Amino acid sequence: MSNAISELVEEFPGRTRQIEALINWFGEPAEKAPNSIFIHGNRALGKTEIVKKLFKIGFPALNYSILNCKIYFQPEDIFEVSLKHLTGKKNKCKNIDEFATMLQIICETNEETRYLIFDNAELLWNFSQTLVPALLNLPQWTGANLCIILITQILEKTCPKDEDAELYRLFASYIYDVFSDSCDLIDLFRVIPDLYIKFIQPVNEERVSRNDYSLLFDELNPHIESVLDRLYSQHITPLIENQLPTWSLYLLISAFIASYIPQNLDKHLFSKEHEKQKHSRKRRKKEVNALKFNEQFTGPQSSEMERIFAIFQSIYQDSLIPYILLLQQSETFVTYHLLTRTERNNVQLFRCNLSFDYIKRISKNINFDIFRYLDDSFTL
Repeated sequence: MSNAISELVEEFPGRTRQIEALINWFGEPAEKAPNSIFIHGNRALGKTEIVKKLFKIGFPALNYSILNCKIYFQPEDIFEVSLKHLTGKKNKCKNIDEFATMLQIICETNEETRYLIFDNAELLWNFSQTLVPALLNLPQWTGANLCIILITQILEKTCPKDEDAELYRLFASYIYDVFSDSCDLIDLFRVIPDLYIKFIQPVNEERVSRNDYSLLFDELNPHIESVLDRLYSQHITPLIENQLPTWSLYLLISAFIASYIPQNLDKHLFSKEHEKQKHSRKRRKKEVNALKFNEQFTGPQSSEMERIFAIFQSIYQDSLIPYILLLQQSETFVTYHLLTRTERNNVQLFRCNLSFDYIKRISKNINFDIFRYLDDSFTL
């Protein structure tokens, strides 16, 4: 791939960072790529040409399909042309179910990733409101080594008529930054229209100027928190319904505590000496009220997994849970966006994405007293 980088950088000056990011995502043909990649930007920035050139010089011809959605008028055409690119043969394909089945067969021939690339992907919504979610879910449905790539100007294209395009671009970029770590593309597409209505409401009510961005975003933030909480609830409800073991919920609570309690309070709250001493409720409130004041402005903090596990061992004492199970469950939480994982100085850090209200509900279900560690009036 080093030759590909050199060739692309020479042909597309000023795009080195983007080229390196793409190559890091794709890796070698036999490496597993992300299930989906969303590439967006304004016109004439070289998005499509860079992707085309990268695949042409770095991947086998039958490993990818690139379609310009402007020239197709029904889903069947998209399915059949994609299959032709991946097999070199004509294939009849009438619906998404047949498409998924054929992709499974194609991917069984070897372990190399197959890429379905859709340029002008915003036009896919014109076919059906379910087509884009279905395409994005193909890797999960088929279990195949697939990567769906959407190249689009969607942030601009979805701007409502008669709205200021620059204001909408600022709004959409802000929403993308907030949601990109916490939800998938399907969720992102769903939340943008409703949130924009909330965003522009103060302007329509003549309470805020269009140019007062800070006030507009301040008024939007409570609605964002509500949407995030609803998304996380959707993610975790199936887990609970599938009878997650109680210790897993304690692990999630531990991650929440680690995200909102400063590490310098750990010894006071979780030490054995603290368990033996009977501190008054008044003293504990004083400690945590100060915490609440500070954390209101800084939000959830990322923490090392070792700290989360230490808190877990302190609050869950029914049985000894093997370390490997804790790691596996943590990975599940990251997959469901209940935890966000970042890295700093080669150290992995995690933060809990759930709201205090949802943690309270979980705690109540398992008879855990969360207020022992957080003040009764704690709010996020």
